[in-house]
Amino acid sequence: IEVESHGAGGEQRRQIASNVANYRRDYETHVKNLRKARLTYSEDHEQQRSDLLGNEHKKTMVNNSERLERSSRRLEDGYRMALETEEIGQNVLNNLAQDREKINSARNRLNNVDSSLTQSSRLLNNMYRRVIQNKVLMFVIGAIIVFIIILALYGMLK
Repeated sequence: IEVESHGAGGEQRRQIASNVANYRRDYETHVKNLRKARLTYSEDHEQQRSDLLGNEHKKTMVNNSERLERSSRRLEDGYRMALETEEIGQNVLNNLAQDREKINSARNRLNNVDSSLTQSSRLLNNMYRRVIQNKVLMFVIGAIIVFIIILALYGMLK
């Protein structure tokens, strides 16, 4: 429950924390009551009770005591399991936080690579445009030179 509260908002987190505190308080109260009950049923008092109560009441008390002990063991097992679950949940949250950091880092690197590729693409496009301009210019200059040579030959032959 506490692990769930980490993902909840402010008011929900306070409410969940309050519920968890109440559950823990109830659990501790039940454990104290169980310990008191165990002391009450100690061997010193057992003889006095058996004298006062009949065998039937004694069996009922023993059965109730055993049921109470089984219930308390179940509660303790449940509490232990809840603590283990909370620990596992906390580990999962830590792993998710680390994964989030890795993903954000990878995203930043990808954005940097994307901007570098964009700049490279622009540079290559500019270089390609200049190559085409140079080829056209060389073709024009070559055509002018051929035209001048033809005019010079024509002038010499005439």
